Amino acid sequence: MNHLETVNAMMASGQTEDGLKMLENLAGDANDDIVYGAAQIYQQYGFLDEAESAYESLLRRYPNDSGLLLEISDILIDKNEENRAIEFLQKIHPLDDNYLSAQVTLADLYQLEGLDEVAESKLLGALRIAPHEPVLLYALGEFYLSTGDALEAADYFKRVRDTDELADQNVDLKLAEALSLSGEFEQALKAYRKGLKKEKTLDGLFGYAVTASRIGHHKTVIKALEELKELDPGYSTLYPVLAHAYEHEGDLDRALKTVETGLAQDDYNGRLYAEAAELAVKVHDSEKAAHFYQKLIEQDPENIEALTRLVELKVQNEDYESIIELLAKQTPDDPMLIWFLATAYNRTDQLAKAGRLYEQCRPAFSDNPEFLQEYGEYLRDIGELKRSLAALNKAVRLNPENHELVSFVERLKEDVEE
Repeated sequence: MNHLETVNAMMASGQTEDGLKMLENLAGDANDDIVYGAAQIYQQYGFLDEAESAYESLLRRYPNDSGLLLEISDILIDKNEENRAIEFLQKIHPLDDNYLSAQVTLADLYQLEGLDEVAESKLLGALRIAPHEPVLLYALGEFYLSTGDALEAADYFKRVRDTDELADQNVDLKLAEALSLSGEFEQALKAYRKGLKKEKTLDGLFGYAVTASRIGHHKTVIKALEELKELDPGYSTLYPVLAHAYEHEGDLDRALKTVETGLAQDDYNGRLYAEAAELAVKVHDSEKAAHFYQKLIEQDPENIEALTRLVELKVQNEDYESIIELLAKQTPDDPMLIWFLATAYNRTDQLAKAGRLYEQCRPAFSDNPEFLQEYGEYLRDIGELKRSLAALNKAVRLNPENHELVSFVERLKEDVEE
């Protein structure tokens, strides 16, 4: 075993301090191979400053060595010193064998900086030098996929789909994603199936399921996401999609159970609470629905839709005290919530408070026959018969099919005329 192998074994077995001391002595050796090996060990175990220093000592002797320039740029990227990495990569000559690799890395760095046009020009410029280079074609596919040009991305992925040089990449899954984003769902499903045969990835299974859901293949969605759930129950975005598939298949109970399972994995997921509440309403479990809406509001107090749904449930259950408890402290701005609060005060005989709120939201519901009927009945109860009759007459004009209201208005007219 040579000295570098000894150091590597020491580092691997946790003898870090002793290994570093030995490595420091070796790195000072005049033997370039030893220095290079020491730099690699430093880099492998995360001692990036020491690795950079060792590589740069070699670079001073071999200033045009593109391999060293690439190694140093990799370290600088790991150190989040992207601008310095770019400087080293730009030193690699266009005729150098590592030039194309450098351009791919430069494109990634420029894209991280938000310079998409510069990144694209780097890749296209390299492609002009090597127009059939699979790595460049694949890199362009990834670039266009990341920038939302899915059709362009798909074209590049198709060109390298069965290339031996990219055997370590799952090109079919990338192609499937691009095809799906392009709306080519049937073709995307075929690509997903091929890609998943090569490698079952979590994102691949999820993309396959989402694509299948786009064209109503709900059984495929269920099969893919149940498999994903087995592989990683914490992949929380699967649960709403899986629940929708069960719902489309008519299994509401399974859909609700799916979302509840998701919440057990991610109890801060607002979307899951919303889905759970809506499904609970559909299975007529108003108590559970109210619980989920309440949890959603606790996470997102500004969620007016969730608050409105919760209040609607309480109205259905005639739980007016709870409505007052929910809304009175908030002084809501939403006209519907103001109406609900007015109704709650009215039903609990707090008529003065109800009246102020009815007046506040009346402009928003001036053509709503249900509001006008409720408001008219309230006015009658407080003795405002003429105003009551005006509101109820308008309600009848807007909804003449309400025969019970028509009869009530006729009786009220008689009372007013007397």
